[in-house]
Amino acid sequence: MSLGINLLMYLTEIASNSLGNNFLSKILEIHHKHKKDYPSGTALMLGKGIAVGKNKNFYNLIGKKYLNKKTFPYGKKINFNSLRKGEIIGEHEVKFSSGKEIITLNHEAFDRTLYSEGALTAAKWLINKKPGLYSMRDLMNFK
Repeated sequence: MSLGINLLMYLTEIASNSLGNNFLSKILEIHHKHKKDYPSGTALMLGKGIAVGKNKNFYNLIGKKYLNKKTFPYGKKINFNSLRKGEIIGEHEVKFSSGKEIITLNHEAFDRTLYSEGALTAAKWLINKKPGLYSMRDLMNFK
């Protein structure tokens, strides 16, 4: 429900679409040391955003999944690196590289209340809407 993560998702789709197949991509995510799963659901969602931008099947684009690596490579498929340390709430970074330049999109969460604030924003937005199925994209006016 984070407004920032939803914006990052949208920007990831746009960047992936605009950059096309000349850029390789990878995703880094960092969470607290207690988180067991990797990559996180948000990292996978961002990977889906890359796939949507390329108009490809996400599951065919999943590359290697690393845990606690200092560095990890770009690939023809989307590689993921998950770091688990300290009490970090969440950091997500999407990188695109042509070998000549790198574009980086990132989001850092410092306070868990941002999730409830996003939910409250959505609830207030929904009050005057007709019954139907809506998404955060509708709330944030993404096309």
